[in-house]
Amino acid sequence: MTTRLFFLSSAFLILLSACNKKENATTTTLPKVTEHTETETDTPQTEETSKKESIYLFNLMPKDSSDVAFVSLSDIYPIDNEKDTLTLPNLEKMADADAQYFTFAKNYRKRFLSKTNISETDSLFVYDYAKNKLVSFLVKNLKTAAMLNVYSIGDAGPYRNYDFMIGFEINKKHLNGFSEYYRDALVYVGKENPFSKERLKPISWKKMAKKDYPSKAMKNNDRALLKSTTAGNTYFYKTESYEYFLQDYLDSNKTIYGRRLLVVDSKTKEVVIEKLFSQSEGTSPAPLNYENGEDSIEQWTGKLFKNKPEVVFGFEYLSFGCPSISVIDKSNEEINIQCDNRH
Repeated sequence: MTTRLFFLSSAFLILLSACNKKENATTTTLPKVTEHTETETDTPQTEETSKKESIYLFNLMPKDSSDVAFVSLSDIYPIDNEKDTLTLPNLEKMADADAQYFTFAKNYRKRFLSKTNISETDSLFVYDYAKNKLVSFLVKNLKTAAMLNVYSIGDAGPYRNYDFMIGFEINKKHLNGFSEYYRDALVYVGKENPFSKERLKPISWKKMAKKDYPSKAMKNNDRALLKSTTAGNTYFYKTESYEYFLQDYLDSNKTIYGRRLLVVDSKTKEVVIEKLFSQSEGTSPAPLNYENGEDSIEQWTGKLFKNKPEVVFGFEYLSFGCPSISVIDKSNEEINIQCDNRH
């Protein structure tokens, strides 16, 4: 899913590897996330329904020009405590060159797996939704490692615990055929593969008349954000299951300030989800598919997960925080990518 993070360089993006094996494994239970439920109302709405997470997904990134790709799990393995000697070795005793990237000794690996609730018999799955390519690895066959984050590279040591990303190392030779820099790859660690491998569809937007955009009361917060804007182009896309409506909103300079998305059930014509993607200090609307060339694809939809409804994503760029995947059902679930954004 390709919501681009501004701070990532072309040398920093996602991961994968090939080893499609089935294995007997114990169930992985990653850190629990509080779930929120609330009702949705038509006619002026006040609050965005709360987000919940039910699956932990991670990014894959290449490690410079080496043969290593890296998956950071630091979002679920905080190491802020500088006095915790069980998390990392004594960094003050390491030469700066050695501290840039190092693999874990057995005791640090054991602590990492214990705190993240990952078993040696679990598997790491890497799925490229643009290429519809899946590879998997047994955790016991992967090295755990620490890599200096992009904002600390070039700084002189000694380094702090927080300066490092902690995760798994994968050899790039297993990732042939994946998207460049692994930008369209998602990573999951657990017992079973959660990805459906039903090829996602890049959304091909068509312009439509504004009058044909569904009549649905806008949420109060969204209306407030858009009060100084004017409506721009209106777009439409249809699959067998859903109809997708997108409305541009322009600022005083005729620049796109925001986009409102409505996804409608093709049979019942009921609005299933409503999203607003707007300009802010840390976000901006992503270009629509093919606006910057035939290989420029941002918005995707389809059956990404085996045990969830269809999804849609790719409408905004972020400089702070991490992108998310919208589940198309009334739960209003947003699946956040654990992207280890240090910005």
